Amino acid sequence: MRILGVSGSLRKESFNTRLLAALQPLAPEGMQIDVFDGLGDLPPYNQDLDTPDDTPESVVRWRTAISEADGLLIVTPEYNGSIPGVVKNAIDWASRPLKTAAVHGKCVVTMVATPGRGLGRNALSDLGRVLNDCHAHVISGPWVVVTEATDKLTDIEDEANGELIATITDPFTKHIATAQLNALAAAVTAGAGEHAVAPLRAFFAAGRAAR
Repeated sequence: MRILGVSGSLRKESFNTRLLAALQPLAPEGMQIDVFDGLGDLPPYNQDLDTPDDTPESVVRWRTAISEADGLLIVTPEYNGSIPGVVKNAIDWASRPLKTAAVHGKCVVTMVATPGRGLGRNALSDLGRVLNDCHAHVISGPWVVVTEATDKLTDIEDEANGELIATITDPFTKHIATAQLNALAAAVTAGAGEHAVAPLRAFFAAGRAAR
């Protein structure tokens, strides 16, 4: 099972990028998390560019990565009480063209990391609403909201090769993150995403029949 992982922060030392890197060891057997690192290359959504001949290469890469993945893992910060513009922009590109959008029917789990104490839930609430409107299936809570991330994320040296490995040190966060990844795997296996997109496909099918 291939899951496309995305960090909603472009910052080099992002807590969310580190959280994303720390999740593979918690994934159920058979789940591989492939990280997409091109969100910053996507231009602002412009319908004039969204044509078969003019679609930017970065957008094609993004849409193809989503289409080829079995599910999505979006780890994002909270900016000004909501999701970062780069995340919303990426979803806008993934939600078009409407009939064949890459995000349609995808099972998605969302998480947030923040150095503060009271942030995160607004971002996940807004992100879930946007993804639901794009006919994706979003895994429900309990949400992974890593507050005070400075104390809960660290880099531990791998004794085998000496590399620093991003690691979640908080047992409760590990427990919820593991549960969410298992729920994502179960949703993908059960085809839960098809239920999210079924009404839209039925609408288009009815339109073709009417003609």
